[in-house]
Amino acid sequence: MQSLITRIFTSRIGRETLSSVGLRIASTGLTFLSVVLLARVLGPAEYGVYSYVYALISLLAVPSEFGLPILVVRETARGMAREDYATVQGIWRWAGWLTIVISLGLISLTGIAIWFFKEPLAGRRLETFLWALMLVPLIALGNLRGAALRGLQKVFAGQLPEFLFRPGLLVLLLGGVIFLGSGSLTAPQAMLLYTIASALAFGAGAWLLWRTIPIKVHSSVPRFESRTWLLSAVPLAFIGGMQLINQQASILLQGFFITDAEIGIFRVAIQVSQLASFGLVAINMVVAPRFAALHTQGNKAQMQRLVTTSARVILIFTLLITTVFVVLGQPFLRLFFGPEYETAYLSLIILMAGQLINSGMGSVGVLLNMTGYEQETAKGMVLAAFLNITLNLLLIPVWGIVGSSLASSISLMVWNVILWQAVWKKLGINSLAFG
Repeated sequence: MQSLITRIFTSRIGRETLSSVGLRIASTGLTFLSVVLLARVLGPAEYGVYSYVYALISLLAVPSEFGLPILVVRETARGMAREDYATVQGIWRWAGWLTIVISLGLISLTGIAIWFFKEPLAGRRLETFLWALMLVPLIALGNLRGAALRGLQKVFAGQLPEFLFRPGLLVLLLGGVIFLGSGSLTAPQAMLLYTIASALAFGAGAWLLWRTIPIKVHSSVPRFESRTWLLSAVPLAFIGGMQLINQQASILLQGFFITDAEIGIFRVAIQVSQLASFGLVAINMVVAPRFAALHTQGNKAQMQRLVTTSARVILIFTLLITTVFVVLGQPFLRLFFGPEYETAYLSLIILMAGQLINSGMGSVGVLLNMTGYEQETAKGMVLAAFLNITLNLLLIPVWGIVGSSLASSISLMVWNVILWQAVWKKLGINSLAFG
């Protein structure tokens, strides 16, 4: 344990990890504050509408990204390791234009679909969804820009817009509305505020990338490997879609069985449970480009050390946070969200148990994606998504949001076991924290 702590504080990657974790702590706090404000000013029913539409728009954003952020991180890290600056410039331009074309196409198709099939999104849901449509290009291009920065190993700058600026601006906007005397919001108004915050954060992120691009990359004539990139992007896009299905399937299927108020309560459980995974997300941001570079260099021994160390740090973070919520979860929900959200406690604990297993298995998905074995990740995602949807359909009518929580956690555990086996088979690396 002492040697682990020493490495964290003395190595460059350790310092970057601490910076990333610190940023994630700030982001988690701001996101949590925005969830509290939204849950309180909207109430369970309106917050349920907001959550349902947000789940729909998140699914719509996946094909617009087309797996390109992961590809950009990997190809940027590889290009910089080989000093192939023309390819770095090429992947940025190719991915950017492809994202714009796909985003505009999706918005057009969605508009046509809404015109002919209005019933599923009637009333308040439709108004909220129309505001949310503007998020599709903002989310996709924002994630692409962050991927370019992380590929340059500017991990802190790559996370600032999405993890600090966007939730911070949303909190400021919500606080301004409350301060000006409006004690309540509707779901469409809340989605409009989120869209404004996203647009401002995107502008800030574009400026960060512009001032960070290395001169050698900026002055290079782009070289395009469109066919190779497209063949890699397809399974990565599939992975992104399956991952989001796993994340949002519960809420989308709940719309057929339970009330908007119950969906809002489950959304609180989901949001709070993500506090347990902030260490995983923060550290994966740091290690992902290094996995790609080390694999390119053939340095398997150093990769194994990095995998083991990062997995142990992730597990420690998750275990500490989960323990706190097992003990204090109910008063926490009552204090911050109100007594009507206290019923989210059991769902919260079940979801955190799934996150604990997820952390202990290590960065399995990132390892496979950064080393060119994204097909293995896709296979695991398909099985997990099928299991998640099946269990939700079976358990929601019986146990409501508790059934959804069980479905999500079980499918997450199965996914991790499948990918852990793939990492060992393809890379000869044990990703477990204590293996």
